[in-house]
Amino acid sequence: MDLHQTTIFQNLKAAVIATDGTGAITYWNPFAQALYGWRTHEVLGRNFMEVTVGTSTREETNQHLAALKAGQSWSGEVKILCKNGEHLPSVVTLAPVFNEEGVSIGTFGISQDLRDRKQADEELRKTQAELEKRVEERTAELAQANKSLQALSSRLIKVQEEEQRRIARELHDSTGQALAALTMTLNRLQKESSAAYLSVFEECLELVNAVTADIRNLSYLLHPPLIDELGLPSAVREYAQGFQNRSGVRVQVEVSRQVGRLGEDREIALFRIIQEALGNIHRHSGSSVANIAIFCDGQNVVLEVRDQGRGLPVVDDKQTNHGVGIKSMQERLRPFGGNLEIESTNTGTTVRAVLPAPARLEMALRESA
Repeated sequence: MDLHQTTIFQNLKAAVIATDGTGAITYWNPFAQALYGWRTHEVLGRNFMEVTVGTSTREETNQHLAALKAGQSWSGEVKILCKNGEHLPSVVTLAPVFNEEGVSIGTFGISQDLRDRKQADEELRKTQAELEKRVEERTAELAQANKSLQALSSRLIKVQEEEQRRIARELHDSTGQALAALTMTLNRLQKESSAAYLSVFEECLELVNAVTADIRNLSYLLHPPLIDELGLPSAVREYAQGFQNRSGVRVQVEVSRQVGRLGEDREIALFRIIQEALGNIHRHSGSSVANIAIFCDGQNVVLEVRDQGRGLPVVDDKQTNHGVGIKSMQERLRPFGGNLEIESTNTGTTVRAVLPAPARLEMALRESA
């Protein structure tokens, strides 16, 4: 080793160790002395394995030394045995030294302390673990909040339906009956009055009939009685006919024979989606026709409402299909594990609600498959 090399190695901030062909240490720089605790005069001439290799790594080190004798270099992480008995994690690079004939006459090694990096890695691991824990906790909190919000939304929808049913029944049983009684009284008075008052009675009867019709429509919109009595298909057909009369939009309804009673909650959910979809067609699409189809697909009940209108509006090259009405439809389906799909082009829109069939219908579908 020449003077220039020796000067470099003496000032290098890494442990530099050289051995002869027998493994005896021939060079030990000051940084190795400071790092591992062995003073230079304590290690020169001693076997490399004796000074720096602990029992736990001896077999592995022998393998590396055998590779070095065969002319192969090696680099990796090992634990160097210090004078005080501590095993210091280090990154080591070992290379064979050859004479002019190409024969291995020793080894040359450089090692660096990994404690700072190990500590940094451990701190990073702890920080990452803490961060992951906080993310998991926050995710769990958000999931619970979302679950509570969904439960509240479902409860509000149910309370709304119950209130609408109560109001509809009140309008039908109380207000409707009162209007019917008023109509009969006016009819009786009309027959008993003079001709001078006939036009007045006719006007009153027309007003009462108009109010009766409005009350009947409002009651039906609040809660269709046919759902309770005959089920969804009959209620949809009656509603579609009334919508067609009011809006001028021709509505065609197709209901598969497989679709029987789905249960009150599911039937109300699908009915409200139909109401919302037809309302959107009338207000926004410009379509003169609408098609309603209800059928079974596997273990699901599928509702499709299609139009031939202008499609959903596009803002910034993106189709806007997340209005309040769409959110309402999604919330109607959520308690049953259903989902809402919307396909829209400039020639029409299809709203598709997919709802898992109730157990009784699902069993019947499997048996008929």
